[in-house]
Amino acid sequence: MSKLPQDIMVDILTYLPVKSLLRFKCVCKLWHSLISDPKFVKSHLKTAREVNSNKSQRLLLSTRTPQSVDFEAASEGDEDNAVQELEYPDVVRCSPTYFIGIMGSCDGLICLFVDYAKLVLWNPSTRDYKEMPKPSCDHGFDFFAGIGYDSSNDDYKFVIPSCTTADGSEQIMVEVLTLKTNVWRKVPEICQGTTLVGAYRGLFCNGAVHWLGKQENGSEKEYVAVSFDVAEERFKEVVPLPDHFDTVVLGMSGNSLCAFGECHGSYFEAWIHEQEYDSSASFRRLFRLPADRLSQEPKVVLCLTKKGELLLDYDEWQLALYHPVADKNKCIRAYRDSNLCDLAIYTESLVSINGDDSRDPRRRCWRKMVIA
Repeated sequence: MSKLPQDIMVDILTYLPVKSLLRFKCVCKLWHSLISDPKFVKSHLKTAREVNSNKSQRLLLSTRTPQSVDFEAASEGDEDNAVQELEYPDVVRCSPTYFIGIMGSCDGLICLFVDYAKLVLWNPSTRDYKEMPKPSCDHGFDFFAGIGYDSSNDDYKFVIPSCTTADGSEQIMVEVLTLKTNVWRKVPEICQGTTLVGAYRGLFCNGAVHWLGKQENGSEKEYVAVSFDVAEERFKEVVPLPDHFDTVVLGMSGNSLCAFGECHGSYFEAWIHEQEYDSSASFRRLFRLPADRLSQEPKVVLCLTKKGELLLDYDEWQLALYHPVADKNKCIRAYRDSNLCDLAIYTESLVSINGDDSRDPRRRCWRKMVIA
């Protein structure tokens, strides 16, 4: 490797998993410098999104000992190595009641809501973390949230939308915290005639945080995808979801937004977002199944795997993969120690929260080595 030109060496390293790169930082000062460089971190993340999206994505379970589930490995048949135990930061482990909610994820950064009181931003791959200030408004125990990346300012933003009523019409207002300033502020942008429903955790893709919503349509209310542009700090035009859904959840397939819905108890459908929010045709149906093909237990669809399997959370106790073509169910051996356990899809990354890597002594190991 030492005889390779540096640009080729960097290109090879961008394809390696985060776990290997953290070990390689201990090889020598040159590798530590290369892997710590913000340009390399961005390049590695870009490769993870565009080339290795199905290899770098994991499911985080906020059990007492957090677990990271490689659902793609389980989908390929490697169930024995699919689940890895992690360790919370000290600021989380010292919490008295130990309720850990997951309020959003973006580029490997996960926002934890600890004991209904503290917001902690955490990268489980690098162990980097930061406790965030409380919002200016009291949102209580139950609120919608999300985190996204502002590419125009190279910054991450945590977003809290609030549903209110004005002049007899429902509307959504927003508070935003930027990671660089660490200050909350209210955004004047308002989404009129819409309220948020379903999962409180927004999904970030294509530059926006997305939630499930309902929009007033005369005397009826229809399901819509509500999206907040993180860079421009404005709501995009809401996109109606299929009007035959009785129940619907938003999920992911790689880097694309999906909608999973049940219709009249007779069939189940999966739809995928076609990138641009410009018309109601931006969601395309992937498949339809008879409802009795899926277990009747309460379930939430989380995402689609590379093989087209549905990752399911059954009644907040059992994870499973279901193949709609083969009509087969496969359980994932992750344990659930509480029905308060939360979960979210995230991408393994080297993204730093604090701007340095001095917090974890493992990442300073090269200083102790003797380089021949």
